[in-house]
Amino acid sequence: MRIMLCSLAAVFALLARPASAGTDYTDLWWTPTEPGWGLNLAQQANAIFGTFYVYAVDGRSVWFTTQLARDGSSDRFSGPLYRITGTFYGAPTWGGYEIVQAGAATFTATSSTTGTLDYSVDGVAVSKSIERLTLAPLSVAGVYVGGVSGRRFGCGPGADRIIDPMQFDVQHSTLTGDIRIDQISTVTFDLVCRMEGRATQLGKLLTVPNASYVCVEGWEAPARIYNLRPTAAGFEGQWVSDAGNGCSESGQFSGVTQFP
Repeated sequence: MRIMLCSLAAVFALLARPASAGTDYTDLWWTPTEPGWGLNLAQQANAIFGTFYVYAVDGRSVWFTTQLARDGSSDRFSGPLYRITGTFYGAPTWGGYEIVQAGAATFTATSSTTGTLDYSVDGVAVSKSIERLTLAPLSVAGVYVGGVSGRRFGCGPGADRIIDPMQFDVQHSTLTGDIRIDQISTVTFDLVCRMEGRATQLGKLLTVPNASYVCVEGWEAPARIYNLRPTAAGFEGQWVSDAGNGCSESGQFSGVTQFP
């Protein structure tokens, strides 16, 4: 049922580095052992605007901004860090602001949900491990219409490109994290593949690190589902799966909510 295509470099890169140019790092980030400070990241294409809420030497709250640009095709973003002063928020009219560069900042993603933050302010260097901050449980439960696209490599002769229109029946408990994603052919309406496991949430993203993954055409191997999230119109996610002996599969899926 599947038509397949393969790219060795792309598969190995995805297996080794789940964070990718396709990951959106927009979220609230923090260090769990250091509550009280954090970083807001807002990404558009290859640019990230960041706001720090931190504290000065006297313990008073202070904030900085940074404008980061992607370093080539990597998941490293660097740029200047600024100190800004402006009009008192209670003033009847806005009198403008003053912006001065106070240092530099670098955000390096180590996965789609974790990273390192290195920055300097007036010669003081700081390095922190950070992760997305979860504010509320997210659910991807629902019935969706969409598709699956991916690649398979090193699995013997035959097609290696995955392009399938699918209906997705997703069951997901935000209490236990248990999740099941059934992929149902929109052509034959038969169950094609099932992914099942326990999801964990960091910020706006869900990850299923040890999912079982079985397809009727013979694929059966553990999988890692990542960048799984609800969207305004439905849901989306990505996966990698290794069947051993050099045979691996990776891809992405998405769907829009199917109305009754």
